[in-house]
Amino acid sequence: MKKKILLIAISSLILSACIPRLSSNGGSTDSGEYAKGKVVAGFPGLPRYPKSQVIETIGQKGSYGGTFVVDKDILKVVKFYNESLPKLGWEVKVRQQSQYNYLFEIKNSNLYGTVIVNTAADGETVAISMAASPR
Repeated sequence: MKKKILLIAISSLILSACIPRLSSNGGSTDSGEYAKGKVVAGFPGLPRYPKSQVIETIGQKGSYGGTFVVDKDILKVVKFYNESLPKLGWEVKVRQQSQYNYLFEIKNSNLYGTVIVNTAADGETVAISMAASPR
């Protein structure tokens, strides 16, 4: 029994390390930090869809936001976040707003926020918007 529990714990750690995350050392300054094309320092450990392009991120007084795009089917992106967020310790409530828009309400012990997955204006690209603030 102890071996099974140990195996499950080790497997969980290994698998959670396989999920690409947005995170960097340090934190945002009180005056704020903005970065175009990269992730600002201190961005929380939210999953990033593989090979998605960072448009911009911002951090200010412990709150963060970011916009990303990827050329994938929206349902694949939604499935990725539905599976990845809980693995990284986030509680998730997902709502389909329309055929092209999904809202994930997220929270963990320190932060709460949203991940919005929707079809971009071009009708082909999927846009991912994230926001997280202290609880």
